[in-house]
Amino acid sequence: REHRATPEGVMLFRLLSRARGFYTARAEKKEENRRDIAGPHILVALDESPYSAHVIKWGVDNVFDKASKITFIHASELSGAVSFSATTSEMDFDAGIVKRKVDEQARKAAIQKGQKLLELYSERAGEWGYNPDEQKLLLASRNSNVKYALLEYVDESKPDLIICGSRGMGPLSRAFLGSVADYLVHNAQCTVTIVKEPWHRQE
Repeated sequence: REHRATPEGVMLFRLLSRARGFYTARAEKKEENRRDIAGPHILVALDESPYSAHVIKWGVDNVFDKASKITFIHASELSGAVSFSATTSEMDFDAGIVKRKVDEQARKAAIQKGQKLLELYSERAGEWGYNPDEQKLLLASRNSNVKYALLEYVDESKPDLIICGSRGMGPLSRAFLGSVADYLVHNAQCTVTIVKEPWHRQE
């Protein structure tokens, strides 16, 4: 027996085809940001410069989809002046009471500033489709340095790849100060990718 398609049947078929195409496209879109569970652990070192957003965007465009774990890390050096109020009885420099109060306030201020910075960068990464699995804040003491604190964490966590930015220091500045990126390249036991400043910002 021959069956002929009715106009209602044709319309229903078209609607179902469109719906299937819509949900397939949504599934493919969702698949775009799915990461490889067997992929590398990527550590993204961020600082306070606006350029760090470009470092994250480079990771989004090139490697985050291959990562099994993404860690955003910021190291802050405990230095600079800190204001606080102390009574006369607390002004016992020999006992170190004033120094302890300064250290406590400096530490608290550094933690608050670092957490806010990492939250801001994580929100930006989320807007681009990738939320970090971990946010890590390191506090480098006055007797230490940010780059040493970073390397110590790298040795402990053993990431497969470090992504960091270059602040564009000239050869003379690097010779005297040494950049964090240069230090990680020469001392980290994993691959280090330095994301350079965009061309239009170098002009």
